[in-house]
Amino acid sequence: MHHETLFTGRRGRLTGHLWTGDAQPRSIALVVHGLGDYAARFEPLASALVQQRFAVLGFDLPGHGKSPGGRGRADSFDGLLKDIETARVNLAKRYPGLPQFMVGHSMGGNLALSYALRQTLQGGNNLPAGLILCAPMLLPPTPPPRPHIFAAWLTGHLFPWIRITRPVDPSALTSDQNESEVIRTDPLRHSKITIYLATQLLSQGRWALDHARQLKIPTLILLGDEDPLIDRSACEHLAIRMGNRATLLPCQGMRHDLFHDLGTSEVLAKINEWIQAKASSSLD
Repeated sequence: MHHETLFTGRRGRLTGHLWTGDAQPRSIALVVHGLGDYAARFEPLASALVQQRFAVLGFDLPGHGKSPGGRGRADSFDGLLKDIETARVNLAKRYPGLPQFMVGHSMGGNLALSYALRQTLQGGNNLPAGLILCAPMLLPPTPPPRPHIFAAWLTGHLFPWIRITRPVDPSALTSDQNESEVIRTDPLRHSKITIYLATQLLSQGRWALDHARQLKIPTLILLGDEDPLIDRSACEHLAIRMGNRATLLPCQGMRHDLFHDLGTSEVLAKINEWIQAKASSSLD
């Protein structure tokens, strides 16, 4: 597998990673990582997709990995969506005419879903061929009532600069002890987030669930049945509201980090099976 470092995003400053194989790709995929994470950690997913003749692009969101910005900060939620749009355009220009998929993990699942919904509602003609939402952080494990969500959203706009640190026990991410230690000692990972970004993710996740019926893109939703970091019922409700366009696959015995857990090989196999079927239909 070949690897290339590049730069993308609205201002061309976000660190990206492009993975390709020897054969000409038949499809392309954009990966959006979660809070405190970074794109290079998705190499296992990229490797699995490259074997199926995909070109895969992942990039570090602002304030993550090797991209500039304060840890856990975002100038705006719309700005993050524009960074995703720019990365999609960059990838499409490099590989014109190929079906493009989006993969979002955790916070990245929230962003990918929100992006696809906005593209749909705005009548865009450049929609992804499919979405893969892995442990999407739509709502927290104990979601607040709607009035509280609005109050949180308002608070985030009033005090956007306040940043909090919320350490995550690696055992909530994975049951693999070796991976847990790697996560714990990884200098590029962080557990910081501004009140603005936290409340935006909360309100946007609620908004996405409310509008899920309008999303016409084939969507695969994977979640660990032992994931303590998200509201798993929100993923189930998303699938129900999308109807036959969504495929919900619970991953038995797995936690939040589906790409660094004991069942990762099974997750990659499920993704490959689904995405190849959708890629084939996109080429028909």
